[in-house]
Amino acid sequence: MAAPYEVVITSEASGQLWNSCVWDMSSGTSLATFKGGSSNPRALCMLGNEYLLGALTNKPLIHVWTLGRREQMQLRMVCSGPVSAMDVSPDGAYCVAAVGEKIHIWQVATGNLLTVLTRHYQTVTCIKFTDDGGHFVTSSEDCLLLVWHLASILSNCHDPSRQPEPVHSWSGYSLPVTDIHVGHGGGRARVASVSLDHTCKLYDLSSGQLLCNFIFNISLTAVTMDAAEYRLFVGGTNGVIYQINLFEKPAKTEQHFHSSSSSKDSAPVFQGHSKQVTCLAVSFDDTVLVSGSNDCTVKLWDISSRQCIRTITHKGAITNVLVMPTPHSILNPDARPTFLIQQFKRNLYTPMETVADETGIQRETVDIRIKKRKMEEVKPHNENRHAELLGEMSKGEGNDTDSQARPPEDIENELKQKIEKITQINQQIYEYSVNEILHNGNKN
Repeated sequence: MAAPYEVVITSEASGQLWNSCVWDMSSGTSLATFKGGSSNPRALCMLGNEYLLGALTNKPLIHVWTLGRREQMQLRMVCSGPVSAMDVSPDGAYCVAAVGEKIHIWQVATGNLLTVLTRHYQTVTCIKFTDDGGHFVTSSEDCLLLVWHLASILSNCHDPSRQPEPVHSWSGYSLPVTDIHVGHGGGRARVASVSLDHTCKLYDLSSGQLLCNFIFNISLTAVTMDAAEYRLFVGGTNGVIYQINLFEKPAKTEQHFHSSSSSKDSAPVFQGHSKQVTCLAVSFDDTVLVSGSNDCTVKLWDISSRQCIRTITHKGAITNVLVMPTPHSILNPDARPTFLIQQFKRNLYTPMETVADETGIQRETVDIRIKKRKMEEVKPHNENRHAELLGEMSKGEGNDTDSQARPPEDIENELKQKIEKITQINQQIYEYSVNEILHNGNKN
């Protein structure tokens, strides 16, 4: 059987059998399970395709599983409170998590808590990074949608007098924002968001302008787009998923949709869930839509026909759905992770004292962890090779009858002098050759 090229990772609220599970999209079979409580909605994410991070419900813990070890938990991070939303930068360098209304930013390799943002006034509901990791977007129950520039935050994180400010603050909602989707394009991406106030808004990240406002007659709880950003998918509290064709003419900045399929203002729908849709995701080839619901099922839909092609039943309400290429560690359990991850600290990181380098410039010192295994392989090899060279060169002094009685220090000093002499001779030969070549070239 050929290995799947795409998998679905799901989590459910009961936690009876496992916290998260990896499924083969083509066959619907379970490939791996990860046990330990249940993850909060929008608090399950991947770290470098090697680790799976999940923030537990009603507990101040973040579980970290290594994909290759399957059921064995790698780390258990203790936070200052239950994490309501979490995401990891695409390069795996930073983890952004929300504890209540506060946003914590950790450096994954060191575990340092770099800063805590306090711009929201109520519990943060969702955090999403752009595909280049330069920005991240946060939503909250205070009806605000904020865009943050990561580099600006990190450059000022050690200066208490300079409080980071969001790049954009979108406040066009009357009820809490429930979900966010950030498209492709880095700083020029489009951001889609849904709210309980029956609206789905599409923003331009670079300019901050509202591109389009879609109004329904039900509360909206999930949103996603296909890779080409041609279609927008919105899930509602009635269990129906609506498809919005973004390039359909005539183009309007505000459109109204009715939940009834018989209405002329209705959008194409995916019907099959009996309860609220909680999460949505699209396959990389834009052919399959994956949805999770409070009816304890995950459904795979064929986008072109809008028919359900597979249903995966769970024990509890679905909290997270992730679609991703099959990680190598899933297929090869013996593969070792290459990403460095440390325990997340609960106290803010303070820079070390500055030290002066050879030029007299004051610089901050940063501890860097180097893998011991590589050092152990290199160091003994160099020492042994050095001793072998000294021994071979000592044997070459066959005419020296007193070489056996001489101390090693004298032999080493003599060899160093000979090496310096040979180096000088090589330099003289090189300079002579260059001069001859240039001299002959000028004559020609």
